[in-house]
Amino acid sequence: MLSVADKIINELKSRNYSTCMNITGGEPLLDRPVLISLLDFLNQNPVVQELMIITNGLLLNEDYLLDLEKFSKLSTIKLSLEGATSQSNDPIRGRGTYEAILQKIKLIQFHRRFKTVVMFTLQKMNLPELELMLSLGEELNLDGLILERFIPEGQGRGLKNLVLDKYDWESLLKKLIQYFELDVAPEDLLPYKAFWIQFYPELDILGAACNLNEALCIMPDGILYPCRRFIFPLGNILQGGIWTVLEKSQLLQTVTDHSYLKGKCHSCFLEDCYGCRALAYSLYRDPYANDYQCFLK
Repeated sequence: MLSVADKIINELKSRNYSTCMNITGGEPLLDRPVLISLLDFLNQNPVVQELMIITNGLLLNEDYLLDLEKFSKLSTIKLSLEGATSQSNDPIRGRGTYEAILQKIKLIQFHRRFKTVVMFTLQKMNLPELELMLSLGEELNLDGLILERFIPEGQGRGLKNLVLDKYDWESLLKKLIQYFELDVAPEDLLPYKAFWIQFYPELDILGAACNLNEALCIMPDGILYPCRRFIFPLGNILQGGIWTVLEKSQLLQTVTDHSYLKGKCHSCFLEDCYGCRALAYSLYRDPYANDYQCFLK
């Protein structure tokens, strides 16, 4: 893993780039020595501006947090919750995990060192709990709540029936507009693939547009994906290097061009929306397929 990290750093240096990194998995906390050595390496490098960890949080304890606090660039711990109640979270994450994660959130906050963010992956079973989750985030005094859509890959590959359809997505956007008193129409929010909720100093919502060609997912073996939800291998950076892989990728050159997209996306009038290519690939094994969640006529 350190050889991959070293390769990334050297490639960024060659272009005079700096970066922010999310370390995720799998579960990044599982192998503590490997995680600590990786954080130590990245924390010392001027190319890296900020580090964050995406985790289920279950392995966090006082001792582990003290180790993590040594790394000045590690700013945020993002924890996953699949519901605002144990009834919705635990069938997916495991019995008792809801209460356990709430305790981990309180532990992190007690240390006052890291920002605490919850990642809420929206699917058909937990969509009715959206308002409950927003209330929970405020009650827990979170630094942020991230709303993401469920993409059925990995262990979730067999759960395509839980993917939000276009009616669900439109309903979600209408609820957000009402909750945050936004002066927009649902279609105005279609370019956003996720949402960031802040609870203080005042309640607010920010949309996150697709970050294709701006961010990447790099695996421990060097395989490069367009994003962590878009499991389409572009190449291996250990064999060709990041820039070589990117410059040779026909996918990245075409997948945000409406003329290559299919269905409604081909002639869409929303210039800054390309649908969710990760979801298209997950559902149809075609990254250019029509956007399953688009409700435009």
